[in-house]
Amino acid sequence: RVPIHLAEVVQETARLAKVTLPPSVDLQTVIVDDSMAVLADATQVEQALLNLCTNAILAIGQQKGSVLVELHSATLQDSEARQVGVPVGRFVTVRVSDTGYGMTQETLARIFEPFFTTREVGQGTGLGLSVVHGIMQTHQGAVKVTSTPGKGSVFTLFFPVTEDAAAAPVEFAPAVKVQ
Repeated sequence: RVPIHLAEVVQETARLAKVTLPPSVDLQTVIVDDSMAVLADATQVEQALLNLCTNAILAIGQQKGSVLVELHSATLQDSEARQVGVPVGRFVTVRVSDTGYGMTQETLARIFEPFFTTREVGQGTGLGLSVVHGIMQTHQGAVKVTSTPGKGSVFTLFFPVTEDAAAAPVEFAPAVKVQ
């Protein structure tokens, strides 16, 4: 892991996801704050975001809908940090929200289990969200999920801000180039 700004990773992931978008789905990115660096493996972060975007697109299905990927910064205090499962401090957050079919509480309780899927046989491995969870643990961060059946889901990734002021962010080189 090296110090990076996540804006380039978010933008490159959106470019990759747009290649597979059905015409009925709109994907937008919003970079609210990219001033803080995080210690991250850009390829792993890209994989996590691509998994979340793919799931969001599939959750919308054939209906008209949208996926929004947002980059923010946040300072978590005691109760909010405890709820998310991270220490108090500053974080860069990446939020992927969709207008898809959402999830029940029963489904939410199992989404990070390896091989758990709500898709038909042959339509998914059930590994995407467990990989996202593992990547966030590796990055000493967390994933927060909210979902309402019929209204969509929101996945928020919390990356701790690096306190190493001397660390210059490394430029992101995407694993795959899309033209």
